[in-house]
Amino acid sequence: MKSATMSMQSTRIPSIMKSLPKIGLSCAVIAALGLASNGALAQSAEEHKKDKTGTNPINFSNDFRIYNEYTELNIDGPDDGTQNLTTFEFRTPFDDGKWQYRLSATYNSVEIDLDDDGSDDIDESGLGDWKMRVLTVFSLDPGTKQGWAGGLEVFMDTADEDELGSGTTSLGPQFFWVQFFKGGLFGPGLQYKFSVDEDSGRDEVEEYLVDLNFLKMADDKQSWFFMDPQLVFDQENDLDYAVVDLEWGWMMTNWNPEAKGQSFYVRPSFGCCSDRQTEGSIEVGYKWVGWDW
Repeated sequence: MKSATMSMQSTRIPSIMKSLPKIGLSCAVIAALGLASNGALAQSAEEHKKDKTGTNPINFSNDFRIYNEYTELNIDGPDDGTQNLTTFEFRTPFDDGKWQYRLSATYNSVEIDLDDDGSDDIDESGLGDWKMRVLTVFSLDPGTKQGWAGGLEVFMDTADEDELGSGTTSLGPQFFWVQFFKGGLFGPGLQYKFSVDEDSGRDEVEEYLVDLNFLKMADDKQSWFFMDPQLVFDQENDLDYAVVDLEWGWMMTNWNPEAKGQSFYVRPSFGCCSDRQTEGSIEVGYKWVGWDW
């Protein structure tokens, strides 16, 4: 057991050493964002009160969400596996509202028929990979209604079983630009995700993720439509594909005036291109935004 442990450690150390330049760059990015962020860029309390939908990416308020996504996987062809992923998500501002912290905890269930014989070769459930993120707004121009935000996301190797996670610990520095307009916003973003540690036999991770977020609110601000076409460029596995999310959400105050800041949504998605990893999914979620400690 001791020799096996030493062997595993010896393979992980070169992997981490190889990622040191990227880790250093990520830390430098966060330090620079910390210096660039300004308390004046954090939205005012009045602006916080206006947005209770959870759709404004630079609204740093207390936020709790729970959602479940049922996905039809595309491994070797259609109809060969499903995933049922439940996520508990918590967000809160810190450092006088300059930064936002987000933690996403998941419970995963996967069923896959690898040889199309009608029985599941993989049938596992348990904790999935958790992730956390820090984000700051480092530029905001009220005149042009444009803003820039950036941060770092950490993807943790927390899954109970190999089939329930990536088997890697990864970092994902990200930036996005937001253009606000009457009743909505357009916010394209870019994230570079790379692994810094991999379990034995698991692939490294190196991906570029491009999001094209678009939001349109109803005139009464009680419902919304959100769309996110995400482009994935997987450098490690030489795969390029897209996932298109479409979301319809409603404030619960439509039915219960006491449910301030609470909403629910339905979010179908579908995979595009021959390299796609999913055929499609349906997500249903609940949000509680803007509550106080």
